[in-house]
Amino acid sequence: MAAAVLAAAALTVGAGGCQDVSTKTANRVELCARIVGKTFTNPFPDDVEKTKKEIRERADELDSMAGQASDEKLRTAIKETARKMRGAEVKGKGSSRTVIGYIADQNALLEDLRKTCLNRDDYK
Repeated sequence: MAAAVLAAAALTVGAGGCQDVSTKTANRVELCARIVGKTFTNPFPDDVEKTKKEIRERADELDSMAGQASDEKLRTAIKETARKMRGAEVKGKGSSRTVIGYIADQNALLEDLRKTCLNRDDYK
């Protein structure tokens, strides 16, 4: 009987630990997705100044969201992405911007997030 109680207690503690890891993983995935959604910009905006302002506001939101990160690596990646957003060059309609150039810019912007949000070892 005592052995059964000890086994049940061990299983409960073990299951609780799994739930905690699962919740942390789900929270991390959700945060990564929300942040990536905030980073994309309009490749050919009508109003460049308005777009710059919106990007700065979204960068401020990312800085606030960094506090929700469950680990320092993700927090640092979020803050670095916000910093890059503030320095992003915005080109308006009629500029000599190519789709490939836009994709390259977005790729560079997401580099730090990609390294941690897509690294399975960071979810352990």
